[in-house]
Amino acid sequence: MLRFVVIEVRQHLCCANVFLNFQQSITDFDSVRINVEDGLIRVKDSTDSTVVEVKVAEYFTILTETFSNLLVDQENISFRISVQNVKDLSQYGKGSSHSAPAFQLEEGQSVSLHCKQCESTLCGSQRYSKVREFPSGSIDISEFFCHHGPSFNDVLLPRIADIFYGFQFVIINMENIRNASKEREQHLYCKRCSRYLGETLFEGKAAKLWTDSIAMKREDDIETTDLFNVAEHNLLQLLMLKVINETSLPSPEPLLRNMHFTKVLLETSLANRKPRYLLVQILEKNLPVLKNDDELQDVERKDADTLIHLLNVELGVCQAFKLLYRLIESEHQPNDNCDDVNGEVDENEPPMLSYWQQDINILKLKISPFLFHDLLDELNCNSLLLPEIYRNNKDSFTLSYIFQ
Repeated sequence: MLRFVVIEVRQHLCCANVFLNFQQSITDFDSVRINVEDGLIRVKDSTDSTVVEVKVAEYFTILTETFSNLLVDQENISFRISVQNVKDLSQYGKGSSHSAPAFQLEEGQSVSLHCKQCESTLCGSQRYSKVREFPSGSIDISEFFCHHGPSFNDVLLPRIADIFYGFQFVIINMENIRNASKEREQHLYCKRCSRYLGETLFEGKAAKLWTDSIAMKREDDIETTDLFNVAEHNLLQLLMLKVINETSLPSPEPLLRNMHFTKVLLETSLANRKPRYLLVQILEKNLPVLKNDDELQDVERKDADTLIHLLNVELGVCQAFKLLYRLIESEHQPNDNCDDVNGEVDENEPPMLSYWQQDINILKLKISPFLFHDLLDELNCNSLLLPEIYRNNKDSFTLSYIFQ
């Protein structure tokens, strides 16, 4: 019957928006009844043989006379309730306390780089004497340096014993991997298994490699290891937090701190060298949400002479990014190899994409196709928790969540 429950808790507005996602269309049921009590939401089918109980007394008290905004739409039911005695839910979620994953390679260490798919050696054992963070494409490069020569390329082009790193990528001198990789239109692939590794920079003199395609092996290690310590982090959350951190404006008001209205244009290149774009507008960050993590399963309970399918929903607390997104797939293959999206506009691009590309107030970020795919899958999946009337808008954007 019921699959997922999502409750947005808005403490400062003393209300909660409840979203119920069912296994099948509501029209397949003769009727569905929803009762709200002080600390409980109960959902029943027409025969009362299936009962779902959502206990919320631990988090707030429902004002039972305030049930409103009921919406029934295909597999979704949503409504709004006023609440009181709301517990501070910010203590449950990690929110923006996530720190960036640490880069695991230290200066002076001797390591080899390997393809993550076939484990072939891309770069033999090398002792890196300079390990530096690479300037983000979202800021002016000059802000990274107190002085510079006639060209930043002279500073940013890594030498043989240099390795630079950024958000889920490393940049090394092209000579380090030339013999173990093959190049197609500035895109790099493993020579052995053809996995997409990254792209060339600085007119083919450097290689930008996605760290979800490569791994490193220290001199005395038997197994390979990741270049970033991401065991305790979720990359999708870290991507959202990176966007937030690079666009945040401080505010003393808690409500304003969580309302963000940030736009970011995410770009990737697929293994076939076709670009894809994701237009994302973050509406809220650190939104307290109650939800169940696993799809509900029926539990039979015999009550007197009646067999009842009873579902007790176990709610957990998390923080969420609430956002709008739109996927744009383009046939245009850009000629540049910048870390960020360039400002040039192809006349065949959709007008919305062209507008976002030209807007200097919109953060532009290029990410790996694997992270891009995972993000899109997560957004598409979570959007189904919302009724279609809320999910889609006239500009072809879709409403969804990234849960922390």
